[in-house]
Amino acid sequence: MLRKTVLYKYLRKQHADLLIKRGKLRIGTLYGYRDIEKHGTKVGDADEGKKSLYMKVGPEQWTADNQREFTKGSIKIANGISVHMENVSFQKSESSTDYYVYCATEEFDENALKDFGYDACVVIEKPDRFFAAISRTLRHKCTFEGVFHCQYVPRKVEHNKDHGIHPAIIKDPSYKDQKEVRALWKPFKRSISPLVIDCRDATKYCRML
Repeated sequence: MLRKTVLYKYLRKQHADLLIKRGKLRIGTLYGYRDIEKHGTKVGDADEGKKSLYMKVGPEQWTADNQREFTKGSIKIANGISVHMENVSFQKSESSTDYYVYCATEEFDENALKDFGYDACVVIEKPDRFFAAISRTLRHKCTFEGVFHCQYVPRKVEHNKDHGIHPAIIKDPSYKDQKEVRALWKPFKRSISPLVIDCRDATKYCRML
C-alpha cells in the first residue's frame, strides 16, 4: 500500500493545466498499456498484467503415483504407465483482470520527465484524498482497489519461488528507476476503455511543480 504523502504526475503542459484548473484527467486501463506501438517502450509493456510459474524436469521416471503436483493440470499419466521425463519445462501463466489505472511516481526525476516526452509535472498532495475524490466520480463504473507501489521483479519465476505478487503491479526490473505508483479500480464490466473525467474535488490536491 501507499507509503508516500506526495506523488508526481508527468504530463504535457496543456493536460497539466486542465488537471489543476478543472480536475480533468485521463484514467487508463491495465490492458491498454500492452499497446507498445501507441505508448512506446518507456510507458508500454506488452506483458503488462501477466506473470508465470515454471518447473524444469529431468531426468526422471514418472508414474501416476510420483508425478509432480505442479504438472498435473498439464499432463495425465494413467495407472500402470511409466513416463521418462528429460529436459522438459512446464509453465502456468496468470493474467490479471483488466483494471482502470492511474499512474504516478513517488520521486520526481527530470530525466524521466524528458524520456517520457512530457514537459510538465503536477504534484499530488495528500494522494489518499486525491484518489478518494476520483473514486467518488467513478463510483458508478468501478470500485477502488487501492494505491500500490509497483514491484520490479521478474514476471517468470520458478514454481517453488513464487513471490505472490499480483500481476497487476508487477513491472520488469528494467523499469525500476521509474518508481511507479499505481491506483487501481476494479470495473463492474469485463470490457473497458480509457476514461476522461472531470473531478473538481481533485484540484484541491494538485499544484504545478
